[in-house]
Amino acid sequence: MYTTKPLSLFKSHREAAAEAPPEGGNAGYLVLKSARDEEDDEMSCLGPTGRVMGLPFPQNRVLRVEYGEEYETVVFVPVPDQPLASNRYYIVVASGYHKGLVMACAREEDVTMCCLCRCIPRVDPRPFDPADVYQQIEIAPVQHERGSFKAKAVAADGIPPSIIRSQHWSVYDRESNPKKKIVLGEAPGLDAARRLAYEDVPGTVAAAVGKWYCPCFLIKEHRVTPRDQMGRGGAFYEVVLEQRWEPVRSDAVRHAGDRSKLASKKVFIGGSVEARVEAGSSWHGGAFMWFVAATTGQRVGVCTMVCERMLWEETKAGWVDEEKDAGSVADGWMVLVERFVVKRMDGGVVVAFDFVHRQYNES
Repeated sequence: MYTTKPLSLFKSHREAAAEAPPEGGNAGYLVLKSARDEEDDEMSCLGPTGRVMGLPFPQNRVLRVEYGEEYETVVFVPVPDQPLASNRYYIVVASGYHKGLVMACAREEDVTMCCLCRCIPRVDPRPFDPADVYQQIEIAPVQHERGSFKAKAVAADGIPPSIIRSQHWSVYDRESNPKKKIVLGEAPGLDAARRLAYEDVPGTVAAAVGKWYCPCFLIKEHRVTPRDQMGRGGAFYEVVLEQRWEPVRSDAVRHAGDRSKLASKKVFIGGSVEARVEAGSSWHGGAFMWFVAATTGQRVGVCTMVCERMLWEETKAGWVDEEKDAGSVADGWMVLVERFVVKRMDGGVVVAFDFVHRQYNES
């Protein structure tokens, strides 16, 4: 999951790009470009050209990569667990047939010789895979040629896609259609002080104590293609951490033999329909964790990177991943519940994760 930082920070303090990613793993930073930053864009006699002059690239812009007559509209998403100074990105196609898919590098072993020339096979963009290092591309500025960039594959035997294979391609922020702009607000991550304050004062109203973003390719919606997913919900999903005090109800207690247990975590598709973990899925390992609603059959896939980050945030706060004898928590007592809500940018809830903190309870 990602927190945000303003582009102006890296213009005034270049060393900020070397800052380590947030602790806990599976995390990174998104860079937000403001209207004030546009004042520094390249100018011509006709006005601003929209040409991006340096790194890091902003994530709240659909950018146009150009080389000669070739062009592609894309969103650059920083690879998590790396400082922004590494300039490693996933390049998500933002228009056309491959919209919502991630560009990938060719492999040296697939190169053939044709008429004494190297023939590099075309590699189409493909669905995101956290284990696919060929989808990670490192960008660098061309020395003595401001506004030009070069790319190399993170994989040792990788060859970048053709449009960025040259050492003199350019990037432009020319999107004038407001419907296609990426609207991202500030996402500071966890508000630790507010989280602790709410734990101390039981209440009935849910309070937001954290906010992040995650790229659209980390979430898979039921019967929605990556193209439609990016078109409907945008390039990113919002992740909000909420706290609430909730009474223990008899229907929340699971009975196993002669013991009663209170569930430590639950998943709700759409925020309201309880779901179970699909057979073969695991909270750890694999690419995606799949959840299915027993009543509707609706499925949602969440990348294990996101699941593991949520578990880390909860475990750090004292949450225990087990079921406890419910006899120690009487019916009607209040327990602290923390909920991660994954929302589309239009506000629609895709999935919610409830974590019950049994160490906090009030009679």
